[in-house]
Amino acid sequence: MTPLVCARCAAPALLAVRYPHAWRNSSGERVEGLRESVLCGSCDADDPAAAVLLARLTVAPTPPPPGLADAVDAWLTTARHRIPDPTTLDAEESRWRAGDL
Repeated sequence: MTPLVCARCAAPALLAVRYPHAWRNSSGERVEGLRESVLCGSCDADDPAAAVLLARLTVAPTPPPPGLADAVDAWLTTARHRIPDPTTLDAEESRWRAGDL
């Protein structure tokens, strides 16, 4: 299995969550698909919505620590509503078209 990597900084990611997402295309038609949010210990360190989840995941006990599901839910509630930065998205598209992704 390929290790999970943060697309923002290429560091190992702690968690990836895929969930249903829909948008309207240029014709106004609804397009349904999946969206993914990745939790990174480096990139999300200053994100208040990720603080509790990062604290729980970086302790690394087995079995998962109490409250982990609640922490994932709280983080995902915020992450689901984030909109990609257009400049970053354009740069990523350019890298993809050049074959660098």
